[in-house]
Amino acid sequence: MKGFLITIFFVIQLLAIPAAYGQGVNIGGPAKAPQENTDFELAQEYYANEEYEKALNYLDKLPANFRVNQVYELKIGCYLELLEYDKAEKLIKSEIKNSRNKKAEYQADLLMVYQKQQKQSKADKLVDEVLQEVEERPAMAYSYANAFQKKGYPQIALAVYEAGERQMPNANYDYQKALLYGELGDIKKMYSMYVEMVERTPNYLSTVKQLLGRALREETSIENSEYLKTVLIQKIQDGGAETMNELLIFVFIQEKNFSGAFLQLKALDRRTPTTKAGIYNLGNVALNNEEYSLAIRIFDYVIKAGDRYPFYEQALIGKLKAQSLKLEEDGVTEIAGWKELQKEYFKTIETLKGLPDVGPLTIDMAHLTAFKLNETDTAAGMLRKLISTGFISKEDVARAKIELGDILLYNGDRYEAILLYGQAEKAFEQSPIGQEAKFKRAKAAYYVGDFLWAQGIFDALKASTSKLIANDAMRYSLLINDNIALDTNMEAMEMYAKADLMNYQGKRDSALRLLDMMEIAFPGHGIQDEVLFLKAQILTDQKKYDEAASAYQQLIDLYTKDILADDAMYALADLYLEKLNKRTEAMDLYQKIFTDHPDSFFAPDARKKYREMRGDTVIN
Repeated sequence: MKGFLITIFFVIQLLAIPAAYGQGVNIGGPAKAPQENTDFELAQEYYANEEYEKALNYLDKLPANFRVNQVYELKIGCYLELLEYDKAEKLIKSEIKNSRNKKAEYQADLLMVYQKQQKQSKADKLVDEVLQEVEERPAMAYSYANAFQKKGYPQIALAVYEAGERQMPNANYDYQKALLYGELGDIKKMYSMYVEMVERTPNYLSTVKQLLGRALREETSIENSEYLKTVLIQKIQDGGAETMNELLIFVFIQEKNFSGAFLQLKALDRRTPTTKAGIYNLGNVALNNEEYSLAIRIFDYVIKAGDRYPFYEQALIGKLKAQSLKLEEDGVTEIAGWKELQKEYFKTIETLKGLPDVGPLTIDMAHLTAFKLNETDTAAGMLRKLISTGFISKEDVARAKIELGDILLYNGDRYEAILLYGQAEKAFEQSPIGQEAKFKRAKAAYYVGDFLWAQGIFDALKASTSKLIANDAMRYSLLINDNIALDTNMEAMEMYAKADLMNYQGKRDSALRLLDMMEIAFPGHGIQDEVLFLKAQILTDQKKYDEAASAYQQLIDLYTKDILADDAMYALADLYLEKLNKRTEAMDLYQKIFTDHPDSFFAPDARKKYREMRGDTVIN
């Protein structure tokens, strides 16, 4: 038995030796793999340095089975760079012969070699052979077309897909063909193909919207987009599926033609009544794009449909927002317009009684009542009543206290305002609501001249998760730090804070007079940049745009290195763009912000606006 086991042991050892050799194990000698890796890495390095002959020397040392695909690509690259087309052709044909799996890719490489040698007859023959093969084996269409597209032959790739479809009618290469038409610059055919994709397979709607969105953002020809709309309208008139309507609406929205989208949505809704979700969403899109009159009409359509539809309440609220913003945009100062909106708020709150939206609506109505109708006691009463009720959320209680604090501060009751801000902050210390309350508490303290205490809070808020609060907190902290250090009796700082408070209280003419006095009383004082900035803001609010622009420009010229320089540049650029119709000047300033002040809070927005004005495609 022992002899038998010994015999078996030796037989196993003998069998193991050839197996080891077959697996590349180096018996009795040093391993070769590290050297092969070194040679390959050297070849890559020489190729990257454009030393192609040296790269080939190392590639030729490698065994036939070493990183076959990578070695092949490097060799072909070297041959083409050295114009050794015969060697490239020989290598490709060898690979075609030895590897059927990647035949399509090798054929595309061979076509490229023929084209570089200007051997057009051979190139044409190769394409004919490929098309013939696809006719016989249509399942190969995708492999060949994809290979030719990657090598930069979209026209041939398109012909391959079409050959495959002729032999295999159920094949669907619409997506691939649409991309190829786009690559070839045939935008109309690309759009037609997108429409056909959705017609054949409605599940493609979401994908096609993404593709169309990208294409329309880059579109430079009105003719192409008009063609797309014509195709879709014709499909709809011919009784096409609802997806054609959805695509047309989507195109209108991409063009910011919200009115056209609304007309189409209404037509679709009358044909097949819906939940009104699409119409309500369009109202929000119009609202966000500052088309307030249209937004009001859209929300009205949803409201008139009745409360049996799920978006009735949201439309009521959306309409109020649009009406308020419309009055702001029109610069309405007459009491009558705001009084009418207040009535709408009362009516809506009564309609929605018992719903969670009542809290935010009451806060908005109180703001309107205090700051537009100057009925501060009435507004404060609304908010005190709201806070005392038990049906609103804790967040709404905090927001109501912040709003009440704002009204009391506006009325001159700064200490109760600070108390209310503190209560809201304590309830939500780590949230945006709490940080807003904390900032307002610091600002109220700053208004009453408690600068050091206010500065401590502003310093803490520099780390706020809200970039806007952090930026404003830093500005006020530096304002206090820079100016109380220069003026031990803090007279200039106190006058500035008083002017700032007057502006907040709507006493803009009084604030301007005080700022004018500061320019005379404190010449050369470090607070003068702040004086100019506040003056420019007040003049903008008074719609004295040329005077505001002059104040901003004076600040930029005199205080180029100061912290407010980029703030002034951004505000002036917006003024040029939106109010003074000076696009060139606006572009120059936006560019100056992100080039000269790359760390500015405004740099990202300035870069985005500059690119949009230049005509670049900007994705949000």
